[in-house]
Amino acid sequence: MTTARRTALVVSAHSADFVWRAGGAIALYAAQGAAVTVVCLSYGERGESAKLWRQPGMTLERVKAARQEEAEAAARVLGVADIQFWDLGDYPIALPETALFRLADLYRAVRPAFVLTHSRQDPTTTTIRR
Repeated sequence: MTTARRTALVVSAHSADFVWRAGGAIALYAAQGAAVTVVCLSYGERGESAKLWRQPGMTLERVKAARQEEAEAAARVLGVADIQFWDLGDYPIALPETALFRLADLYRAVRPAFVLTHSRQDPTTTTIRR
């Protein structure tokens, strides 16, 4: 009899949010054998990257690349099985209907035992466009 591996889905508004909001839980469940998938809706290229923007010659693509590299390194330390970057903008995050369908498709594929994400009253602003 084959036992399915437990799965978890973490939806993070910005590329660093999953680390400081749920890093302990991610590490715990990953250490217990859960396959954790993290989705970063935004790189946090505007509101969370002030230090990067102070560097001479900084560009939007370089900021995004640096944020992705940081998040991938953190994901490796935490034991994340899969991390995805959806590049939906920042301040505001644009969450068009296609992104909602994409998230639903991912949910169906991962079939998570649990989902970690931001609270309903989270100060992170998300705009839904229909």
